[in-house]
Amino acid sequence: MGYIPKALLRRLYVKGSMRATGEELSFKVKNTLITAQVDAPIKVQVDGSPVKSEDLTILVNGQPYTGQPSPSSPLEVPVGTELEFRIKGPYSKGKHKVSVEVSVKGYGTGTIEFEDEAQ
Repeated sequence: MGYIPKALLRRLYVKGSMRATGEELSFKVKNTLITAQVDAPIKVQVDGSPVKSEDLTILVNGQPYTGQPSPSSPLEVPVGTELEFRIKGPYSKGKHKVSVEVSVKGYGTGTIEFEDEAQ
């Protein structure tokens, strides 16, 4: 099983993409590393609090992704693919710390961690 350094994972976050509307927090992650197969549900935390799966919507290149990634039905993420995460909840503008845990076939589990100012 391979390993992807945290410094590389952190670079996947699209800086400046975080937005807060009061009812939703959104941000983007772009795969610039390798074609990947996400083979387990994606886990997200905002400001240390886990996000429930029913409060999370993921858009893949602008198209809603329905379902949960699994070993039998992985989410294909080719290089250049942009994932937009939309999280329901009362989120205000300002700094938010986010972690996105993904399991990638052949590489194991990694966490994309970043902090940004939501506009």
